[in-house]
Amino acid sequence: MLASRIRLAFAATLGSALLSACGGSSGGAASAPLIAVEPGDSQVIITWVPEASVEYWLWYKEGSTVTAGDKTAHAKIQSVISPYTVTGLTNDTQYAFTMNGRTGGGEGGPGSAVVTATPSLAGGTWANGSIIAGAGNLRSIAYGPASGATYNTYVAVGDGGKKYRLDRPDWNANHAAAWTAISDATHTADVKAALYAISHFITAGAGGELLYSTDISTWTAGTVTNWAATNPGAAVDLNALATNGSTVVAVGNGGAILHSTDGTSWTAAASPNNANLYGVTYSAKGVWIAVGAAGTIITSTDGSTWIDQSVGGADLRAVSAATRSISGTTRYDVVAVGDSGRMVVSTDGLTTRVSLPLGNPADTFYAVSAYATRITAIGSNGAVYTTDDTVTWTQRTLPAGTATMYALIRADNVLNAVGAAGSNSLYSINSAP
Repeated sequence: MLASRIRLAFAATLGSALLSACGGSSGGAASAPLIAVEPGDSQVIITWVPEASVEYWLWYKEGSTVTAGDKTAHAKIQSVISPYTVTGLTNDTQYAFTMNGRTGGGEGGPGSAVVTATPSLAGGTWANGSIIAGAGNLRSIAYGPASGATYNTYVAVGDGGKKYRLDRPDWNANHAAAWTAISDATHTADVKAALYAISHFITAGAGGELLYSTDISTWTAGTVTNWAATNPGAAVDLNALATNGSTVVAVGNGGAILHSTDGTSWTAAASPNNANLYGVTYSAKGVWIAVGAAGTIITSTDGSTWIDQSVGGADLRAVSAATRSISGTTRYDVVAVGDSGRMVVSTDGLTTRVSLPLGNPADTFYAVSAYATRITAIGSNGAVYTTDDTVTWTQRTLPAGTATMYALIRADNVLNAVGAAGSNSLYSINSAP
């Protein structure tokens, strides 16, 4: 009799342990939701309609099938909340996903219907984001955390000092979610550039106005020293911003150059010529590169002292740099784009340059984004091109009716663009099949 009681007690303990190992306790299973999986660049976005008091577990692995509780799945994620982004995936590899639900810490029931998706590079397929009514032309877009926030936020800026925000949880669930206007009646000058750096959102624009904010709601004018010595007369428009993580550089008309190490106070630097400067970037090679009118290219190693390396020709409107591995070789690619389909490429940080046509000579490219795996250029007449090697460029298609796009940013493996009125917002999460 005692042995029988011991066996029963042991069986109960073992059953409890097994239930605990499966993630359960005293609760029960809940019905599995229907999940939607949207592939992106090295990630997928999973959405579903949650039920109150239900905890959801996600299971996934490479291939075409997976089951809830699959011990061969390389990842199971507990307590997920819709929408949920799975990152760190391998592009061009198929993954299978399922989800089950549980209540009260229970074991969980069978998984949902399996959904497969294959991540791939962004820049190939584009869709409309929200059209921002009354926004006018949007000239730039930044991405970063507002003070006290647990998520990142897009900030778009443009003519008349207008500013808009799109919080990451909103676009993650629905890329066409509405942007929200940021109230800033004090600063109404056109804004040409926006950036998040050194714990601040920073903007630059007409009349040399430089603003900064930590909460996106309150904007304060920065201060500039040495401006008169380097830019006699009235302050000129500033057109672009870039950072290397510890310094921010702003450039503008008449060869205007300013730099800051805190995003609030700025020092003007002398330019080797007085050409209008439209774009600026920083290369991991340790070089700042600014581009502008009539093929102007100037470079600096410290943001203060600049030298002229102009190539002449059509205006260059934007420039971007990235460290990339091509066929096993590390390259410091710099790509500048501009008027008349103009493109200037360097594979070693701009010591050597190749000037090539990009697309239709009638196109003007206003923005370019370079990163480790792909370079994307976007501009007028719905023009968008991508390249993975800077040699072969592929023309992509924007949604019908897309007007000129002025700015492009890659954040969280997604490309977002803003532009002219009537076509304010676009996004690209992955390439065409």
